[in-house]
Amino acid sequence: MEAITQLQANLTQHFAKLVKQDHLAHAYLLTGPSGTGKKELAVWISQAIYCRQKDEQGYPCQTCIECRRISENSHPDVVRIAPEGQSIKVDQIRFLKSEFSKSGLESLRKIFIIEDAEKMTTGAANSLLKFLEEPSGLVNAFLLSESPQLILPTIISRCQTVELAALSTKQIVKELVDAQVTPGKASLLAHLCGDYEQALALSQDQKFEKLVENLWEWYNLTLRGDLRAFVDVQVKLMPYLENKAEQERLLQVLVLLIRDTMLTYYQRQDELAFKMYLPQLQDIAAHIGGPRIVKALEISLKSWQKLAVNVNFQNILEELTLNLSECFGR
Repeated sequence: MEAITQLQANLTQHFAKLVKQDHLAHAYLLTGPSGTGKKELAVWISQAIYCRQKDEQGYPCQTCIECRRISENSHPDVVRIAPEGQSIKVDQIRFLKSEFSKSGLESLRKIFIIEDAEKMTTGAANSLLKFLEEPSGLVNAFLLSESPQLILPTIISRCQTVELAALSTKQIVKELVDAQVTPGKASLLAHLCGDYEQALALSQDQKFEKLVENLWEWYNLTLRGDLRAFVDVQVKLMPYLENKAEQERLLQVLVLLIRDTMLTYYQRQDELAFKMYLPQLQDIAAHIGGPRIVKALEISLKSWQKLAVNVNFQNILEELTLNLSECFGR
């Protein structure tokens, strides 16, 4: 993952100042979508507290023994809790509270990081709440969550909530490429999902990859008014659409494809999701022209309305095929 100082530059600068001034709050709730660096930020703050070779800004060196032990989860005064199975159990919080009650083994301060805090059982949440109401010792707690609405409001009220900014499309693309996803596929997934973890999971879905290939073929047939596009709806698209979520995703991909045709027409190639098809999109845009591309985008967006009222999806696609073929009129 991109360094947290780049991923969340403002927050790392903010927390470095708090550590330097010894103004850290007792407990923080770090929220934000997956891939925004919640755990990395909590670990980085812990390093900033314990590092003995911080720079002038108060940033940890990342190389000293203290920084390495924290990053390797082997520092005795920095304790992490994560779900065991599907939840965080009350015994885990009891262990946490027992650690809280002890003085630090190597310093006066102890730090605790609770991952996926929304997955605490009711017993675990109530047990943690009692501690947060009556903290003991010099302690800092970091609760991490993608779904803070699932955490007890009484726990939230005892934490300072910090929302991490979502990743930009360019950042998601970079993270995907770093995870060995091809640049072309990474660009499409980043625009489609807007979430790193979802995009990474979808990158491993071979059925989705084949569906995108088939949709591209169907799109080209509709551009030519080729009647085989109707056959492709039944043979090459519908078999890959087993539920409404997959149907919605197909329409999302189609809207992106037509949007990219329009962006190509206006020479805004840097914003494309389908960068792998740039040469073909340039040819398509040159032949269709701006007004018809806009009309095609309107037609595809209207399909969402039919899906919302549960019209048979094959009928939606067949009507879409007819309307787009007439619109392109090639």
